[in-house]
Amino acid sequence: MFAIRKGVSKFKFLIYVLPVIALISLIIYIPFFMSMAYSFTEWNGISREAKFIGFENFKNIFVSDSSFQSSAVFTLKYAVLFIIIINVLALLLAVMLDKKLYSTNILRAGFFIPYILSLVIVGFIWRFIFMQGFSALEKITGWNVFSWSWLGDVKLAFWSILIVSIWQSIGLYIVIYIGGFNQYRMN
Repeated sequence: MFAIRKGVSKFKFLIYVLPVIALISLIIYIPFFMSMAYSFTEWNGISREAKFIGFENFKNIFVSDSSFQSSAVFTLKYAVLFIIIINVLALLLAVMLDKKLYSTNILRAGFFIPYILSLVIVGFIWRFIFMQGFSALEKITGWNVFSWSWLGDVKLAFWSILIVSIWQSIGLYIVIYIGGFNQYRMN
């Protein structure tokens, strides 16, 4: 009797899990392995046949493609700075928000709200800030820093992207650090 019940339980488990496995395979795993196979070919995406060329694509990217190299340096610099800055800021803010103050919950929510906003909304908010908001602040304060082309200059655009990314993500990191503080106190 127990063996039959265990077999039925495994069958139910498979019935519930198989559609999820099939969907994940269809959406993630199959395209991943197909793209890996296509990376070793010369194919324009339209013709019926792809010509196998081995590691030639990788050699071209790493050796002779300067745009890839500059993109890789940009991404590496962005990743390192993002990780360092967001962790330092989130840890400092989490320590401050871990205190029992009157406005702690409001501040926690205020920091977390940008994280739950859509990337499209965040893009519109910061586009407005960089285009119209800064020019209004420059008129009010007279500070020249607000008249800079934050998205037009390559060096400033990097810092603009980094600031926006940190602003949007810092709420999650604060929540994680506060959760770690609470877990530490419980033990």
